Amino acid sequence: MKTKRNQTDRSVTFSSRRPPGSDLLRFFLFSLLISVPVCLVSSCRHLPADAIPDDEFISVPADSVSYTIGVHVADNISDSTHMVSRLDLFIYKADGMKELDSWQHFDALPDSITIKSTGTSKIAVAIANSPRNFNRTAIERYDSIELLCYEFDEDSPQMPLMSGVCNLEKGSSPQLILTPLMARVVLAEISNTMKNYVRLEEPRIWLTNMNADAEALRTGGFRPSEFLYGERKTRLPYDIGIFAQNPGTELFCYPNDSPSSTIGTPATALMLECEISGKTCRFPVELPPVYRNSTIYVDITVNGPDDAESSTY
Repeated sequence: MKTKRNQTDRSVTFSSRRPPGSDLLRFFLFSLLISVPVCLVSSCRHLPADAIPDDEFISVPADSVSYTIGVHVADNISDSTHMVSRLDLFIYKADGMKELDSWQHFDALPDSITIKSTGTSKIAVAIANSPRNFNRTAIERYDSIELLCYEFDEDSPQMPLMSGVCNLEKGSSPQLILTPLMARVVLAEISNTMKNYVRLEEPRIWLTNMNADAEALRTGGFRPSEFLYGERKTRLPYDIGIFAQNPGTELFCYPNDSPSSTIGTPATALMLECEISGKTCRFPVELPPVYRNSTIYVDITVNGPDDAESSTY
């Protein structure tokens, strides 16, 4: 290990009266002083395991191997790939208690990451754009980070939380695929078949039965235990008259992929509200299972104040 040495001033004071042989004695003492082994004056530092400075040399086991992990984003909730402003990579042992082996932090998305470890199997976990810092003690084991949960209100459609998991095997070329946790719902088309030029005035949409939180590493089987309340309305850009409109208005939510709507787990739904001849009308559209990192498109046709039909795809 490379250590840093304390530089300590040393001076030798001699009497002005020099006894016989004093010059020889001075030379002998000075030679002895500069020949003291460096190790006797080096200081020893005690560092926490996760706070090794950049200038410290880290020894690597003799049987270590290098893993080069490719990192990619698979983004299905945007027409362009979202950026990564923070990436945390956790390496866990694949056997036994699956303890945390190493942890790296990046301020941007690297094309690949090279790590050195023993040749045994490992599990790589990557979390991007986390709105919260991590507690090392709380994620010391893989089964703990599997339970890591985020709230929808702390996530961001502009820079969504993403995660990915892959296995590291000696001689393999692992790929870490990052996917957003949230899903997108798009109002693709809205039309009005009412006669006499009756318009849908001040149309607005929002989602109901929205999942309040979700586990970051889960890929399926999202069953909301808590729902978001309140009507988070988004205005459409135009009133809807005789011409169909394609607003492309986007709404975001956490996944709720229950195969059917039940009392315990109601399906997420899109709500259209508008004014028709001075009357406030609402048209709910129950959505199909909302999967992680997916986009659902919705078309709505309003035939009257109490009559609408819709399709989702």
